[in-house]
Amino acid sequence: MAVDLNLISIVAFYAIIFLYFYIKRKNIVRQMGVIFLYKTQKFTGIMRSVANWNPKFWRWFGYISIPIGFIGMALIFGYLGFALWKILITPATAPALSLVIPGVRIPGAVYVPFWYGIIALFTVITVHEGAHGIVSEAWKLKLQSAGVGMFAVLPLAFVEPPEDKLAKAKTRTQLGIFSAGVTANIIFALLVIGLTVGIGYAAPAHDGVLVTGSTPGLPSDEAGMKAGEVIISANGMPVKTINDFTAVMQKVKVGESIAVKTVANDYSIKTIANQRDKNKAYIGIQFRQNVPAWEWHIINLLYWIFTLNIGIGIINLLPLGPIDGGRMLSAALRKFIDEKRATKIFGAVSMVSLFLLLANIIAPYLMKASMSLFQ
Repeated sequence: MAVDLNLISIVAFYAIIFLYFYIKRKNIVRQMGVIFLYKTQKFTGIMRSVANWNPKFWRWFGYISIPIGFIGMALIFGYLGFALWKILITPATAPALSLVIPGVRIPGAVYVPFWYGIIALFTVITVHEGAHGIVSEAWKLKLQSAGVGMFAVLPLAFVEPPEDKLAKAKTRTQLGIFSAGVTANIIFALLVIGLTVGIGYAAPAHDGVLVTGSTPGLPSDEAGMKAGEVIISANGMPVKTINDFTAVMQKVKVGESIAVKTVANDYSIKTIANQRDKNKAYIGIQFRQNVPAWEWHIINLLYWIFTLNIGIGIINLLPLGPIDGGRMLSAALRKFIDEKRATKIFGAVSMVSLFLLLANIIAPYLMKASMSLFQ
C-alpha cells in the first residue's frame, strides 16, 4: 500500500496548528466564525526596529508604492472584466482565477503541492504584512499588535495600526501604508526570479527528461517504461528539456506510435487520448527535467513563491471592501469628494469588484455544465 505523503503532511500540519491554538486559546480571537487570530507584541518590535533603521527610506517606499498600487488596481479590475468576457464568449477558455488550497485537488483549479504552497504562503503574508507594519511604524503610527492566524484552512498574518490615528493621517500616508504590501510582494517576487536564474547558471547541466512515474495499465507501463529512466530522444528528435519532449508529443496524433529512447532502452509506444483533452496524445508518464532532486525541489519552491507573491499581492489591490485596494480607493475618494458621494461610489465599485471576482471563479464551471447539457 502506497504511503500518501501529501495527506500525512496535511494532517500533521493542521494537527500542530490546532495544538498550538489550543495551548494559546486565551490569546486567540475568533471573528466571523472561521477566522482565528493570535495577537502578540513579539512581531511589532521587529518591525519597529526595521522602520527605525531608516524611517525616511520607508516613508519614500510608501510614496513610491502609491502609483504602483493604483496601476495594479486598474490592471486587476480590467483583467477580471476582460477574462469574464472571454469566458462568456468562449466557454472553453481557461479560468483567470482559481481557488488555491495547498495539497488539495479542486477540479478546474491549479494544484499546489502542500509544502511548496504552505512555505510560499508564509512568504507572501510575511512580506506583505511586514511592509504594512514597517511603513506604519516609519510614520510613527505605532502598531497595536501583530500576529498570525487561520482563515478556515489558510494561514494568514496581520498587523494592527492604530485605526483612529490612521484615519486622521494625511491621505498620502494612508495610501502609502495600504499600498506598501503589494509593492513588497512584487519586489520579493523579482528577487526570487534572480535567485532562480542564478541557481540555473550555477547548477551543472543535466540533459534529458526524467520519468518519475508510469501509470499502471497505460501505454508507457505496458511498454515496460519504469520510473527513473531518462528520455534522451523522441521520434528521432533529441530531448534535452521538457519543452523538447512536449514539442514532439504535440505533433503526435492520438492512436499513433511514438519512438522513445531512454538511456537504458528503446520503446515504441502507441498513444491514447489524454483525459483532459481528447485531441492530445498521451502515453501515461509523469516526468520532470533531469536535474538533482534538491535542485528540482528548490526551483519548484521558488516558482510557487514567485507565483503566489504576484497573484495574491495583485488580487489584494482589487477595489473591494476592507482589502488593500478597497482601502486605497476609499481614502482617495474621500480626499477629493464629499463623504456621501464617496460612500456611494465606493459601494458601487466594491459590488462590481465582488461580482467580477466571484464570476471569474464560478462562471467556468457553469459554462462547462451548460455546454454538457446541450451536447
